[in-house]
Amino acid sequence: MTLPAERLERLRSLEGSHFWSVGRDRLVDNLIGRYAMAAPYLDAGAGSGVYARRLGPGAVWFDTGPVERGGLRADVLDTPFPDDSFATVLIRDVLEHVDDAAALTEAFRVLRPGGHLLVTVPAWPSLWGPRDELAGHLRRYRRRRLGCVVRQSGFTIRDLRGYQFVLLPAVIGMRWIARLTGRELAEREEHVGRLNRVLTAVNVFEADLARRRRPAPPTGSSLVLVAVKP
Repeated sequence: MTLPAERLERLRSLEGSHFWSVGRDRLVDNLIGRYAMAAPYLDAGAGSGVYARRLGPGAVWFDTGPVERGGLRADVLDTPFPDDSFATVLIRDVLEHVDDAAALTEAFRVLRPGGHLLVTVPAWPSLWGPRDELAGHLRRYRRRRLGCVVRQSGFTIRDLRGYQFVLLPAVIGMRWIARLTGRELAEREEHVGRLNRVLTAVNVFEADLARRRRPAPPTGSSLVLVAVKP
């Protein structure tokens, strides 16, 4: 699903500053370093390509909608790349929008043997709400569901952890309020100022736990998975 242009532009404007995306990008950075994920990278469904460009000249990125210079327009279910093209494939908050088994099969095809897959998805089906519908989600994930679909696509899982574990109680509370009132109270995207700085610090602290083997948050509002193609 391609989001409306107005919403896409709003989301792009928040990349690099919103507490959720800053923490997620920090977590991805830490996992890339910890597991020595190498170039060439493919960032599949990369939106505006802000994160992909940070990975340097060894990164290729695409999205289904209009893309900025340097990116490709392609579909995660049918990419234009030969077999075994990449050492690392990133699928960040994309699987929930598409046929996840088909997308993972395509990722397996373009990934080199021994290469890494990194996936992020929204967690907890019980948190489903208007924001998921607005974002074009088809599902939210349990750990077991995500692990099963990744293994069935041929991958060996190396890491499966939560993200936004510390803030999960607040997310649960806001989603329940939204259900009772019919409004997404206080859970808008445009968090600014001191609140955004505090929440960013919390998420960055949690993301930096990935530098060590333990502890790993068991869950959160999102799940993050690292796997290898045998």
